[in-house]
Amino acid sequence: MSIAMLGWVAAGCGSPPSETTSPSRGAASASATPSDARTQTLTPTPTIPPTTNPATDVLLAEQITILAAGNGAVPDCTADLGKIPGIGGGSPAVWIGNIRALDRVITPDEVALCLSGFSPDAPVDVVVTAGGRQYATTARPAASELTYAHDEPSESLFTGQALAVHPQGDGVLQSEKWWFVPPDAAREDLAAAGTLTIRATQGTLAARHSHPVELPDSPDRLVVDSGSHRILIYGFEPGARIPVGLYRTDSPTEAGDRASLVRQIGTVVMPRSRSVVFTVPEDIVREAAGQGSYCVTVPMPEQYNCPQP
Repeated sequence: MSIAMLGWVAAGCGSPPSETTSPSRGAASASATPSDARTQTLTPTPTIPPTTNPATDVLLAEQITILAAGNGAVPDCTADLGKIPGIGGGSPAVWIGNIRALDRVITPDEVALCLSGFSPDAPVDVVVTAGGRQYATTARPAASELTYAHDEPSESLFTGQALAVHPQGDGVLQSEKWWFVPPDAAREDLAAAGTLTIRATQGTLAARHSHPVELPDSPDRLVVDSGSHRILIYGFEPGARIPVGLYRTDSPTEAGDRASLVRQIGTVVMPRSRSVVFTVPEDIVREAAGQGSYCVTVPMPEQYNCPQP
């Protein structure tokens, strides 16, 4: 794998709230706080209902300590050759590379589209199968170098938007990275099927690969598509009701800061895929701006890089 200096900037999309309730009672900050914000309750409808009994409600902590996450690795398609079964050996190949060079996909993960044995002079048609649905896109070879300077959209491979792929040597073409967060329906289909299949064709050349799907099992959250105000909440037991809290610090959210709960601004119910997108209400985004340092998070053992609204 390659190491690059990358910030944990957040990278999707979310369903609109299916229910609106009155704000929950919570600890209020003594400082100025956004007022009368709605509490969203997002309850996505899974393709297949959760397979475990609903967990008891999780509670928000009155105070949290914000920790700093380090720089991370990035996908390296060339390094994957010979490590993933069926990838390498000179035959055309297509796969979704990740930072651990493992033959599986998980939401979320930093990934890249990888192609091997295809011409760098013509587009490649790519089709992903998730359950009974298929999603088509086009990989367009580019002469420019891979920079890791930006992320592709989190729903890449599922929206039809073309992806640029860059020559990496050894006949490998690789896209820029992105946080793998498929649309709601696709995440539930993948969780039910347990497999993601990807195939690529370019004239008479063709390749196909099936990735096992792994569900996240460690509670966490991640901003998807920077600036979207959408937060992926994941890793909790299916059926669990997870509160989303607005927290305030006395300074910009840096390592070692203490943040106090202002109030609960929403609840999500964890579907079978163990991942759900929460959209921060517009009034919270608007009213929190310029009134100190705020962040939005869920109950977790450790709080790294608390997302701002």
